[in-house]
Amino acid sequence: MKTKVTIARALKEKNRVAGRLAKARDLVGKENSKDIKVPRGIDVTATYALAKALRDRLVAIKSAIAEANKPIVSKIIELDEIKSEIAYLNGLNVKEGKFVETNYGSRIESEIDAVIRKQQVLDEIAALQARADSLQDELDEFNATTKIEIEIDE
Repeated sequence: MKTKVTIARALKEKNRVAGRLAKARDLVGKENSKDIKVPRGIDVTATYALAKALRDRLVAIKSAIAEANKPIVSKIIELDEIKSEIAYLNGLNVKEGKFVETNYGSRIESEIDAVIRKQQVLDEIAALQARADSLQDELDEFNATTKIEIEIDE
């Protein structure tokens, strides 16, 4: 039976169904092919049928969420790209200065220069994080107030 719920609740249900699907598939994988002398701990055929049903439910939930998210899809994409940019900047090598290294007994002096400096990276990350927080607040509000119909196990 379908129930009208917020997108926030639908996202929780999606994660729950995805977890159950992963568990069912894992059980089928572990129990499917066994020595004939070793008893199976589950009904593989029934568990595989359950996995198929869970997959279909997951598709329905994801589709309902995607349809409802059409008005804010650009914000979802922007938030994802901001998160990727923050991860990139956090990993960017901004090493600078004079360094002395020893390599096979040889002393090697070098002076490293970074075009994009550490402070610039920190400033950009702060600005991106502020935008990400703002977008996340908008998405949270949308998810908490927009309702969709999905099948939920009560």
